[in-house]
Amino acid sequence: MRIITLLITLVFSLLSVTGWAQTGAAQTGRYAQTDALRADNRINELPRYGGLRKTPEQLAADEQFVAVSLAKYGSPQAAMQAHVNFGWHYLATGHAPTAIKRFNQAWLLDSTAADVYYGFSAYLRQQGQLEQAEHYVELGQRHDIDHKGIVRYYGSLAMGKEAKRDYGGAIALYHQIVQQDADNAFANKKLGYWYMEQDTARANVYLSRAVVLDPHDSVSYLNRGWLRYKQKHYDMAVDDYSQAVQINPHYLAAYSNRALAHLAAKDSAAANADWQRGLQLVAPREKGSYYMFMAQSKQEAGDRPGACAAWHEALRWGLEPDQIRQARRSMKAVCP
Repeated sequence: MRIITLLITLVFSLLSVTGWAQTGAAQTGRYAQTDALRADNRINELPRYGGLRKTPEQLAADEQFVAVSLAKYGSPQAAMQAHVNFGWHYLATGHAPTAIKRFNQAWLLDSTAADVYYGFSAYLRQQGQLEQAEHYVELGQRHDIDHKGIVRYYGSLAMGKEAKRDYGGAIALYHQIVQQDADNAFANKKLGYWYMEQDTARANVYLSRAVVLDPHDSVSYLNRGWLRYKQKHYDMAVDDYSQAVQINPHYLAAYSNRALAHLAAKDSAAANADWQRGLQLVAPREKGSYYMFMAQSKQEAGDRPGACAAWHEALRWGLEPDQIRQARRSMKAVCP
């Protein structure tokens, strides 16, 4: 059904993705350089500098880098974390040589930090050096007393898999996170999202867990509402969408999907109220498409007058050429 397809599009396209600390683009910023001096053997492109002996010039550059970083960030740990974040950013954006330099700088600042070793592992994994990558995971775990670092590591790898459209790989990594931390709200949320199309029962379990762990997660309420709508539990779907808009009063997808649930439950007045709220939120350039969504919904529900009025509004606000042809065909069926 076309309405169901549009509903899925709304849920998926408006999904808010909360990133892990390492991959936030806003964390890139400026950083001190130590790689101006570059040896022929590319010592700064090897994890922990490959254990190779550095020249006096390189050692002096390292000392200067540490001093500048401490002055800027206030502590070795804060400076280390900033450079780990830089490394993850460059790794995620396809700049592996720069990423390993940032991880090496983080190691200079704090060689006992688990996140540094996990960064080395991620770099080596991307280079196809899987045995060495696992070695660095083991090194990281020696320093990862509370196991929080390994969760961040798997989360960052999962985000990288998603960016490359390796969704199976991402799902496997999110499973590893919940094995380490069953109460990780973000991993439960992501697993619920990825199972929505392939296993609705599992999706419901993970999304229900996500909203318990994070009651302010409007996206998981939205997605669980879609599952309940799909199962024809319309009252329960309305409840979830209502939770979503209570958390985020400007959540267009929640109003739009709740309108469909109301319509399926034969409550056209409530559906119209939600569509009117949606019309207040949607950008003017998108009103034509939004009216088209309303028209299709009303037409499939048997509301011919409502569908006809919505089709007229869709044309008035403007549609693409193929949408105009579809609108005119539909209007012949519903308009007097």
